[in-house]
Amino acid sequence: MIIWSLVFLVILLIISAFFSSVETAFTSLSPGQINALAQNHGKRGRLVQKLTQRQDILLTTLLIGNNLANIGASAMTTATTIKMIGNAYVAAATGVLTLIILIFCEVSPKQIALVANEKLCLYSARFVLLLSWILKPVIWMITSVSRVITLMLAGREKQKLTLENLLHHVKAAEGQGVVESYEEEMVRNVFRINDTPVEAIMTHRTELFFIDEETSVQDALNLFIESGHTRAPVLKNNIEQVTGVLSLFDLAKVIGDSPGAAIKKFTSTPYMVPGTMKANELFFRLKNAPIHMAVVLDEYGGLDGIITREDVMEEIFGELYDEREIRTADPIRREPDGSWIIQGDTDFYDVADTLGLELEHDNRTHTIGGYLLEKLERIPDEGTVLTLKEGTYTILKTRRQRILSLRFQPIPAVED
Repeated sequence: MIIWSLVFLVILLIISAFFSSVETAFTSLSPGQINALAQNHGKRGRLVQKLTQRQDILLTTLLIGNNLANIGASAMTTATTIKMIGNAYVAAATGVLTLIILIFCEVSPKQIALVANEKLCLYSARFVLLLSWILKPVIWMITSVSRVITLMLAGREKQKLTLENLLHHVKAAEGQGVVESYEEEMVRNVFRINDTPVEAIMTHRTELFFIDEETSVQDALNLFIESGHTRAPVLKNNIEQVTGVLSLFDLAKVIGDSPGAAIKKFTSTPYMVPGTMKANELFFRLKNAPIHMAVVLDEYGGLDGIITREDVMEEIFGELYDEREIRTADPIRREPDGSWIIQGDTDFYDVADTLGLELEHDNRTHTIGGYLLEKLERIPDEGTVLTLKEGTYTILKTRRQRILSLRFQPIPAVED
C-alpha cells in the first residue's frame, strides 16, 4: 500500500511539473512566434494561437491543474508519513516535499519550457483544450470572479504599448539575434527625430556657403564648383536677408544663354521654418518640396542656419556620402606609425574586436563615435585629444554633432 502511495505521489509531482512547464511555455511565446506557429504548423499551430487569444481561460486551466496536483501531493505525503512514522515527522516531510516541488516541479520545468516553448505548446495544446472543456464550469466561475475584482481595482483600462516598451522589445530582439544592431539603432533614431528640433541638426549660419543675389550666373557656377556644394541660400546685402535658394541644376539650365545675368532671376522661394520645428515634420514637408532645403529662423526672425532633407536622413541612417565625398574603403585602417584611422560610424564591437581592446561603455553605444561622445560628455572640435586607459584618440573630422573620423594611438605594450 505504501509503495503504491509513493508511486501515486511521483505521478502527481510529474503532473505538477507538466502544468508548470506548459504555463511558462504559453506565456513566453512572443506575438511573432504565435503567428509563425499558426502559419507553419497547421491545426496544432492554429490551436496554440486560439488558446493564447484567451489568456484568462488558458491560465486558469493550467493553474487549476497545477494546484490540484500540488494539493494531492501534499495530502498524499501527509497520509503516507503518518502511516509510516507517525505524526511527529509530518512537518519535516512537508518541508522536504516543498523543496522537491520547488526544484523539480517549478524551477527546472520552467527553465526547460523557456528553451523549448514552441514544441511544448504544440504537443500540449490539444490536452489543454480538452481540459478546459472538462473544467469549463469551474473556469467560468473563477474567471467571472476574477474579472469583477479586476474591474473594481483597475477599471477597464487595458495595458497600453508605450514607446519604452516597444524599444525594450526591439533591444531584446537585437540581443537574441533577431535583428541586427544597425537595425535596432535605426528604429531608435526614427523615434528620436520626433523630439529633435531642426536647430539641433542644422548647419549653423557661421558654417554656411552662400551667394549674393547680384552675383552673375558664371561667377556663381564657379563658386559652386570650387565649394563642392549643389545648393546655397541667396542673400541680399547681408546674411540676415535670405531672398532665395539656388541650385546647381538651376544654373546649368541658364549658363548657356545668360552667363552674365544676376542669379536673383533664377532663385527659388526659400522655405522658412522655425528652429523649434521637429525634424520628422520638416522631413515630410521637404519630401514634396521643389527644393530639399529649408532656411531656419531664430526667435527674432533672423537667419539661424540651413537644413536639408539629407540632414534629417542622416539622423536615421547615419552619415551619407556622395560621389564628391571621400570615404576610405576600410573603416578601420592601420597606419605605418602604428596608429589607426577609424570612421566615426564604425560599429563599436567591430573596433574592439579588430584592435583587441576591452572597452567599457554604455549599452546604448553602437559606434566608436558614440563611445567617444559618451566619454567626452560634449560635442568635440576637430583636433580634440582624449586619452583613456586603452590609448589616445584624436578627433580628425566632425560634422555638427557627429564624429566623422578619428585617429587612435594604442598605448605601447610594456616589454618584460
